[in-house]
Amino acid sequence: MHTRSRRQILGIALSSLALVPAGHLAWASAGSAPAGGKTMAQAAKKPSGSGIDVRHRLEGEPVAGRATRVVVVLSGVTDPDASVRFAADRELKLEGADGTPVRLEAGRPSTFNLTVVPQSDGLRYLNVFTTQYGVSSSTSIAVQAGAPPAAKSDKLQSTPKGDKIRSMPVK
Repeated sequence: MHTRSRRQILGIALSSLALVPAGHLAWASAGSAPAGGKTMAQAAKKPSGSGIDVRHRLEGEPVAGRATRVVVVLSGVTDPDASVRFAADRELKLEGADGTPVRLEAGRPSTFNLTVVPQSDGLRYLNVFTTQYGVSSSTSIAVQAGAPPAAKSDKLQSTPKGDKIRSMPVK
């Protein structure tokens, strides 16, 4: 592709972005690395997955009814047609994202600043779907609003014969 053609395509793309309301673009920002040097959790990478590394962190404690920022960094992109799509559980509102795939730039990390609002206390998930070379992967980011449920007593009980048993609820 000639340099002039590339500049024309870039100009068209940039002018198209100018037509999109700012609120629709506020949910994500591409960048090379997260600011502040805060530690990021590394998601498990599946051997048969897309090959895209997913790191994330929650900024602040999630509280029901209040917005929480989730920073997601994607790296290891080599396919020029690679993409990511974000979705959330029903009780976790993902603001500004409509679930359409976003193209990722090959060769450099992409940082997304997402805003989620837990609708009630409990454990909910923000799902990250990555695709590269036609192979897709999903990663779930846990968002715990409120206190986690108390751990149940895990005591062994003894039978009259002295055997040890552990009672478990049936689901």
